[in-house]
Amino acid sequence: MRSLWRKSIVVLCGVALIASGSACSSSSENGDGGSPAGGGSGGGTYSAAEVATATGVYKVRPLFAVPKTLPERYRFAFINPSLSYPYFATWSQGMKDAAKFYGVDLDEADMNFKYDTELNAYQQVAVKQPKVIGSGQMNDATYHAAQRDGTKIVLIDGTFKDVPHFGVDDKQVGKLAIDTMADQAKAKMAGAWQGRNVVVAGITSANCTPCDTRVKASFAEAQAKLGIPAKNTTMLTPPGQDPTSSAASTFTDFLTAHPGDVVLVVSYGDEPVIGAINAAKAAGRKDDILAVSNGGDSAARIALRDPSNAGVLVASIDYQPYAEGWNWIEAAIATAMGQPFDTYRVDRVLTAANVDQFYPNDKTGK
Repeated sequence: MRSLWRKSIVVLCGVALIASGSACSSSSENGDGGSPAGGGSGGGTYSAAEVATATGVYKVRPLFAVPKTLPERYRFAFINPSLSYPYFATWSQGMKDAAKFYGVDLDEADMNFKYDTELNAYQQVAVKQPKVIGSGQMNDATYHAAQRDGTKIVLIDGTFKDVPHFGVDDKQVGKLAIDTMADQAKAKMAGAWQGRNVVVAGITSANCTPCDTRVKASFAEAQAKLGIPAKNTTMLTPPGQDPTSSAASTFTDFLTAHPGDVVLVVSYGDEPVIGAINAAKAAGRKDDILAVSNGGDSAARIALRDPSNAGVLVASIDYQPYAEGWNWIEAAIATAMGQPFDTYRVDRVLTAANVDQFYPNDKTGK
């Protein structure tokens, strides 16, 4: 993850993803997410305190101490998996705000979850010859094109071959999901659920290794912490591109197949868990499930504030997608300068009790 590079850099994200074509449009706008007002000039580097102040309620922890005067005006580009998906839209806003603050140019493309034309999207955005060019999901064709172009690659939330990366630790967050619900699950098992068969449903996404890793880590932790045997764990892979509705349909079928069971629900993200909760409500089985989602995006925060989810949606593991987006710009600058960048940390859990504290701007739209 620590490398010294001089030429162009390709930053791509391999993340908990969902589908596959490309609608690619680029923009150099920096957005208006209501966080930083812009960078500064002069010597030295931006301190952690300055970055925390600049990012307002997000309080981003920097991965690299960016110089206040860069060696050159860098141009970066990022191919977003889908700006329609709340998590990735928040990535985008963090990147735009960081680009504005640090004084770099950012172009962005939207793949709209159509990963099979990633190479075409790469070629379109690469025309502007940015120092950093990004995409949604790494594949061999794009990797080899980057190699031929003499470009370098940094992955966010994923791994591929020998490519440097940063982002969410999939095993850690999968384990954390079960740890977060453990106390409430034990209370249920000793009370309202006593004597009933407890199963764990882990919702993943097709062809998504990080998704599978998170779910499998949850299964292992459920066995270690709650004594739930492996035979009582099921990985669900909903079809389609809408993670909420497709998960709802798949989970409806799962509940039908398990009429007497109670279910702990985990997933790679937020939307699938929300879909599962909706399905349980529709089936009249709200009291039969307990869930923790992963991501902490806007959909999860809305769900945590919904009184009808009390006692069902325990929490959301907050990946702080805004911080990931902001840190991506820092990692790109670091790599462009031949410098290392730090490890990304996930250690914040959102609940109905603290979500307004961490995200007070949600209700005002600022």
